[in-house]
Amino acid sequence: MNITPKRHRNIKNIARSYFNHYKTRNPFEIFQKLGISCSLIKLDGDLKGFTHINEKNIPCVYINNKYDYYSQKIIAAHELGHILLHRKDDLNMFEENGISSQKEYEANIFLMEFMPHVQPHDKNYIQLSPTRLKNYIRSKIC
Repeated sequence: MNITPKRHRNIKNIARSYFNHYKTRNPFEIFQKLGISCSLIKLDGDLKGFTHINEKNIPCVYINNKYDYYSQKIIAAHELGHILLHRKDDLNMFEENGISSQKEYEANIFLMEFMPHVQPHDKNYIQLSPTRLKNYIRSKIC
């Protein structure tokens, strides 16, 4: 599973435009400015977070409260990627052992572009397979 260079540029441009417009790389601040509800709650199993789009087309983000604040921001940035890239889906989940789908991969690319300080220092993240990118991001969450 790969994305085209054009789709990668599109995701990169969306991430940069939100940073440039809101002057922050903190997804929680962007949620607040966009009026998106975000709750830190206890989630069972390997579920790190998810976004639910309700019947009024309003996204609600839920982040597992067992993680530290830095990890919660990583998870929130991934969910922000889903909101901006996959708004038509009514549910997106960030799971530890979930199968890497195209949408999950794109949300991970959004995360890497929105929070570039999370990117690996020794290689370009785009050279990682979707599974290796997911595993790399998982290693950053504690």
